[in-house]
Amino acid sequence: MKFKFLKSFAPLAMVAMMGLTACGGKGLGSADTDNLDVNINTRGTTISFWTGFGNNINAVLEPLLQEFTAKTGIIVEYESKGGYPNLQTAINLSATKQAYANVAVGYPDHFSGYITQNIQLRLDGLLKNDKKRAKSEKDGVSYDADGIMCLNYDDFYEDYRLENENLEFKEDGTGYKLGLPFNKSSEVMVYNKDFMDWVAKQDNLKNNIFVPQTWAQVKSVGLALKEFFASKGVYGRIMGDDGNVYAEDSNLPTGVKKILDMIEVPDAEHFHLISYDSTENMFITLVRQYGGTYTEVDKTKTGVGYAVFNDAANKDKTLAAMAMMRDLWNNGLIGIAATFGEQQYCSNPFKAGKSLFNIGSTGGLTNVVGTNFKTWAAPIPYADEAHRFVISQGTNLALFNKGTDAQKVAGWKLMVYLSQQVNGAFCGNEKSGYFPTCEFATNSPEYQEYISSAFSGAAALQQEASKINSNTYKANFNRFVDPGFRGSSSIRTEVGYIPGYIFAGEYGNNDQAILNAVCTKLSDYIKS
Repeated sequence: MKFKFLKSFAPLAMVAMMGLTACGGKGLGSADTDNLDVNINTRGTTISFWTGFGNNINAVLEPLLQEFTAKTGIIVEYESKGGYPNLQTAINLSATKQAYANVAVGYPDHFSGYITQNIQLRLDGLLKNDKKRAKSEKDGVSYDADGIMCLNYDDFYEDYRLENENLEFKEDGTGYKLGLPFNKSSEVMVYNKDFMDWVAKQDNLKNNIFVPQTWAQVKSVGLALKEFFASKGVYGRIMGDDGNVYAEDSNLPTGVKKILDMIEVPDAEHFHLISYDSTENMFITLVRQYGGTYTEVDKTKTGVGYAVFNDAANKDKTLAAMAMMRDLWNNGLIGIAATFGEQQYCSNPFKAGKSLFNIGSTGGLTNVVGTNFKTWAAPIPYADEAHRFVISQGTNLALFNKGTDAQKVAGWKLMVYLSQQVNGAFCGNEKSGYFPTCEFATNSPEYQEYISSAFSGAAALQQEASKINSNTYKANFNRFVDPGFRGSSSIRTEVGYIPGYIFAGEYGNNDQAILNAVCTKLSDYIKS
């Protein structure tokens, strides 16, 4: 199959204009909070809070902000910038005038730019002194006079802590703490549950066609499925739970349920077993799963980050991951958005039956729920038992070097409230689609009620993804986060084109040539 693939020729200098270059050493650094009086009077204080959230998340967040104000007397002027890129741009453009918010959400690579501009506060001092706010205790948790809990930093899941500790470093290489986890998501593999449940009942099929757990199984299942589809003649038609195919819905006999709709799939060339929404996540995750390292940061000398997936220690592992992608593509088993003529996501092709499985963000599951079949979720495939890696995504809360001491402490209280105290309520709302940051939030009554409630449709799918994260991913996977640094977003953008280069046959089907070409574009981020 051929498809139109859009390449990236955007010069990295344009990215540098947004404050994301890799050069400049450790930059100006961030400011300390050691001398802030955590018991300063904050009642009547007004602070600003910026996010990039859309209407659904705002509907969950805004009532929590109102409750915070009712408890503390702190007035929160909340503003969504309509997307994370817009949020980052707004903060960068307001840096010189200190017109940014007191508190904002952001990704690690956003934070790295703010740190270099010296507008973000280190949280180490506040973490050290926060217990001084304690006035009462309930169930082992300390609260201040307003009922705002004292932060238990160690209760945050380690994966989420580390990404806030790999942005700016002390002389000994240990990291300062620059943010608190807030809204976290991951990736899952969704699939047509109606069809797969039917297959599981067929003795002649169930041993060869099943929900794959590894990439090797993706290939074996895909080949078996294509053979089955060819034998049944399903392309361009529908299949019922009686095992027969029909020209259209109206031909289904009474009592026969449709389990597969291939009306929009004219032939085998237009079907791919599995599709992957994010080519960036696809490449980064597979490098990890095949034993390689994607990027690294010099923690003790320069503080600069590098792309290392093509260096001597990692390129063979990266090439193994690329070889697996190429093999799946050559067998017609894998696709990305461009494969189906889409710009960004594979949700529409998946709902149209052009793929049976789709890997995408848990934050966007509402987009893959169609009307032709029940959509369900499973963990993403992995390379082998020793390399079960799944990416962790989502933003953290930052405190900015702005305003009075009272505003800084008020902002800190808001961060504690959102990241830990009511995080279970935030994530336990079916509209949020996010995962708890810590055990306190996971064990909260609100989140436990959500996990144990009965849902249907998109809400049930979202709940299943939450269970996968809390159970399978937490226990059996490494929920990794690669370090954010000045330039990490540029690297991420460029490697996102690698799957497309493989599938489009670029660079003479030479995977090493692809890596060399990408690294030439990323020359500012390659170790000399």
